[in-house]
Amino acid sequence: MLARLQADLKTSMLARDAVRTQVIRMALAAYKNEAVAKGLSPQGILAEGDALAVLKRLVKSREDSITQFEKVGQADRAAQERAEIELLRPYLPAMIEGPALEAAVKAAIAQTGATAKKDMGLVMKALQSTHGGAIDGKAASALVQSLLE
Repeated sequence: MLARLQADLKTSMLARDAVRTQVIRMALAAYKNEAVAKGLSPQGILAEGDALAVLKRLVKSREDSITQFEKVGQADRAAQERAEIELLRPYLPAMIEGPALEAAVKAAIAQTGATAKKDMGLVMKALQSTHGGAIDGKAASALVQSLLE
């Protein structure tokens, strides 16, 4: 992931793409901060799961910002945050959605033997262990809740 971000940074700088360069620099800074937090050097290589977690946090932060900007009527700032999310998406795994997500949730419910909402944590843990970063937590959580009612 680090090598890919660095290569993409170089490419965007050569193309003089200021917005893309800014977003990739921000992602690299977050990556390096996480490496230091994990006890590595700033040039340390994070495990793939940790690197994906960093990028997911960046996307989530922008999604939260979009909500806030829309509440106060700053559509231009919300659009800027959306553009940044679109630049970060290629670094994340493809998300499981629709019928595939429903099938994954049903499989996790069957695997854990969940029967009520109190078992939701077990189901979510099973989903994360099986599918990792390819599951949108909000969508999966809502689906689990509806299926366990």
